[in-house]
Amino acid sequence: MMKTLVIFAHPNSDSFNGAIRYVVENQLKENGVEYIVKDLYAMNFNGILTVNDLMQMRKGTVADDIALEQNDVRWAENLIFIFPIWWIAPPAIVKGWIDRVLSHGFAYEHQEDGTIKGLLGDKRALIITTSGANQEKMQNEGTLEAIETMLIKGIFNFSGISDVTYENLFQVTSTTDEKRQEMLQQVASLVSRL
Repeated sequence: MMKTLVIFAHPNSDSFNGAIRYVVENQLKENGVEYIVKDLYAMNFNGILTVNDLMQMRKGTVADDIALEQNDVRWAENLIFIFPIWWIAPPAIVKGWIDRVLSHGFAYEHQEDGTIKGLLGDKRALIITTSGANQEKMQNEGTLEAIETMLIKGIFNFSGISDVTYENLFQVTSTTDEKRQEMLQQVASLVSRL
């Protein structure tokens, strides 16, 4: 049975991102997948990397809240992230989770020759984001490519995860309910292929 960790980050569980989460969970249940959901806002996850965190990481230990998150990442074969794109980036709480959880010695390590070795190569990632802008605008302005580079290369590939699927759902705030339903069917299809 595939084990999946879902990282959800939206302050409003009744948002379209919340609907995505609902579809993801239903599809995982339908597929008979064992899963854990981390609702970062509901958990009041502390996304601030502190000096103490850094000092502990240098000693090869981490704070208890980070250890808990890392154990869940270790357990999972699939990681699913659901969050909106704000200011051409994930919400701060997601970046904070990444800063604290995908830490040196856990997600990556430095090699003697100065290169970086990713340590999470046994994982797959599905990233589902939403944006208010349309696809053409984001492509023409280069913002979509920048987001993909940051997420896929800068975070997941860096951590050793080479099997990454990224899907942004465009114009979620201004499109029709019919289009949103199509998007949710697309999400179910993505999850069913994991």
